[in-house]
Amino acid sequence: MKKRVLSLLTIILISFTYVQAQTYIQLSLDQYLEKVRVGNLEYAAQRLNIEISDAQIISASVFNNPSIGFSYYNDELNSMQMGHGGSAEISQTISPGRRRAAMNLAKSEKDLTQAVLVDYFRLLRQEATLTWLEAIKARQLYKIKKESYDDQIKLMVSDSLSRGSEFLNDLDILQNRVETGILRSELIDMEREYEDLCVTITNFCGISNYDTVYIPEKRNIWNDKSFILTEIVEVALNNRADILALKKEIDVSKYAIKAAKVERTPEFDIFFGYGVNAEARNIDAPSPQFNGFEVGISFPIPLFDRNKGGIKEAQVQKRQAELRYMEAEMQVKSEVVTAYNNYITSDKKRNLFRAGLVKNAKDALDQKREEYFNGQIHLIEVLDAQRSYDDVLASFYSAIYEKSETLVRLESAIGIWEIE
Repeated sequence: MKKRVLSLLTIILISFTYVQAQTYIQLSLDQYLEKVRVGNLEYAAQRLNIEISDAQIISASVFNNPSIGFSYYNDELNSMQMGHGGSAEISQTISPGRRRAAMNLAKSEKDLTQAVLVDYFRLLRQEATLTWLEAIKARQLYKIKKESYDDQIKLMVSDSLSRGSEFLNDLDILQNRVETGILRSELIDMEREYEDLCVTITNFCGISNYDTVYIPEKRNIWNDKSFILTEIVEVALNNRADILALKKEIDVSKYAIKAAKVERTPEFDIFFGYGVNAEARNIDAPSPQFNGFEVGISFPIPLFDRNKGGIKEAQVQKRQAELRYMEAEMQVKSEVVTAYNNYITSDKKRNLFRAGLVKNAKDALDQKREEYFNGQIHLIEVLDAQRSYDDVLASFYSAIYEKSETLVRLESAIGIWEIE
């Protein structure tokens, strides 16, 4: 029994220490995105592709290694004294044009890698910002629900004081208890959702949420901007990193064709050798000791392998890159138009609430409360009015943040970032 008690106390203390150890840090959007840029682990892994590309350029720029060889011979007829000797040879393989072609191909692949990295961060920044906005919206909706819950509690307390012993048996009071319990359950779920979003924000920054949790600043982004569709489509086609990456892919395929054509030029070997021959004392064919020097060149005869397959493959890959670029242009146009239409629609929805919908719902709720306290209506009508007001207010704030979200998606689709 004592062991169980000690284990339980240990678990409680560990849990308490964990909760107390967490530090909550509020971040502005700019601070948050900077931490994402610097600390996001997946983005850090993607950045290493640039170093890999640099290494590939170094590999492409090296010359062929020279070769050196040694040989020794002995006629193995010692009784006839035929002699023996040795030689050394050094050779170098020459690859005309291949090193330059490989370097150009590697450099173009690095440009492609850089464009892909920029586009990766574009999407990462969009996702991170949308999560940041979602957390702010969740906190605001929680606040609305919490205020409604507090009003329910105040109403229950007021009724208990005014009705005395009738309080326990009053159907309105029982209904209020039920509604209050439902609100409390919803608050618990909303609080959990907000905490999960803050954990996701922290993870975007590459930080463990064990001891530090980042929470968004209590500010929305400025979303009263206007755009001209024809202009932003043109900007997107010129600015989007994925479009630039596909252009670079076409360049890579062009250099790949050149590299494949260079392969048709045969490599050749130049060699230099030096040999020493010992004296042969054979009585039939004696010879003095002598040294020899040789120089030569060898190369294959390109009768069969003209690298037609490699050239054809590179040409087809270039055509593929061109088709992908054409498809991407259409996709970008579609994304921009869709994001623009969503932005305009969200603005209309927000303006609908600005037209007085929230005020009308609040006036209706105040009137129902007054009628209830005067004994003219039942509590259920007040609760209905409260729910209507909460729904309208939640929809109003959702419309505000929806416009911010559509702005983020629109600017990301355009390939710009002017979020304030």
